[in-house]
Amino acid sequence: MNARNPYHDRRSNSQLLPRIYLSLQVLIMTLTSYIGYTMLNAMQIEISYIYAALLLANSYIFSTIFTKCKSISKRNSFAKRYNY
Repeated sequence: MNARNPYHDRRSNSQLLPRIYLSLQVLIMTLTSYIGYTMLNAMQIEISYIYAALLLANSYIFSTIFTKCKSISKRNSFAKRYNY
């Protein structure tokens, strides 16, 4: 933090919780994919269809998570530009 103004770096210090939240989202997505895979495999659905469905769902979820991470990092770099 800045010694002159203790609230100056408030935005850059608040980066930890959103990253923890996003990592928890990835963990939940992984567990959900595993449960979905076992359920679909138990229903004797063809493996290639299961892989295709999981690939589409996980790529969509990963892209949304990546854009959230990107916006957090852009916000941090934008705030650093204007530190005095």
